[in-house]
Amino acid sequence: MKEDDKLLKDRILAGTIAGMIASIIKTISNLILWKMGVIKHLYLFIASAALIRPEDATTVLGVILGVVVDIITGGTLGLLLVYLFKLTGRDYWWYKGLIMGNVIWLFGLGLAINFGASRIVPVDPVFRLTSLVEHQIFGLVGAYLIIKWYPETNTQLHEQEKTRRASKNE
Repeated sequence: MKEDDKLLKDRILAGTIAGMIASIIKTISNLILWKMGVIKHLYLFIASAALIRPEDATTVLGVILGVVVDIITGGTLGLLLVYLFKLTGRDYWWYKGLIMGNVIWLFGLGLAINFGASRIVPVDPVFRLTSLVEHQIFGLVGAYLIIKWYPETNTQLHEQEKTRRASKNE
């Protein structure tokens, strides 16, 4: 067995790596829209402005800090997705990924940002709508990678719960 295969048998590694990759893909789509002039804010600026002054968020060090914050956040959210699959099983993985993306968008850009988690608060509706789609992409990509890399997400706990429910109905 290759060493890479062993790494992805660990739920922590599978979840964090999937979340980090999903975060990078989400941020690339954000960067493309920003370069096209569709939106005025980058997640990297918003993420770094959680830790530094907004005027420093657009500097080279600010962008680097934003990348680090965004990837760490993505990895952490990937862990939540792994445990969601552990508790609920792998069925409808794509729907669960969309739900996760929606929840991240609602709480991250809806509540946390508006209550001061970052000193940059984009309020324009175009950014808010495109960010919803990008967070759904995050959820779908993260869920897909976890299902592909960590097949054990359909755990004994889920099977035991199904057996328990079936025995109650008898």
